[in-house]
Amino acid sequence: MVTRPMPIDETLVEPSGWFAVQLRYAYLAGSPASVTLVEDRVVLVAGSDEEAALGRAVEMAPEYEDDYETDEGESGTIRFEGIVAIKELDDPPMAGIEVWHEFMSPDPARRTTDDEGEPLPPVYPEEMAFPRAHDD
Repeated sequence: MVTRPMPIDETLVEPSGWFAVQLRYAYLAGSPASVTLVEDRVVLVAGSDEEAALGRAVEMAPEYEDDYETDEGESGTIRFEGIVAIKELDDPPMAGIEVWHEFMSPDPARRTTDDEGEPLPPVYPEEMAFPRAHDD
């Protein structure tokens, strides 16, 4: 009896149709205008694939642009600068579903690398708003 190997399905995860997209905005104020603050926003975008999701993200990004006033009373503008990163969700969004993760190197003196041998970024920010309660 001859057994034939089963064909390998290279799809590890079925596409969810959802992407987390990290958008970067610059807060400009003063004359001449200069960047006073940079903000990254992660938004959920539906798309059949990464290219469609990127297109939708670029379309929606200007919706977050706005005018503002600084604490000193200067007029300012929030301007879309670009897309920092995009990641496909493993599952459709619902409460408790992971929408973003980032691997970072905990020790700048001994950099950890990713699967391709590239160094991971340092932990940023180092402080946490709500650190885990310790057991000790």
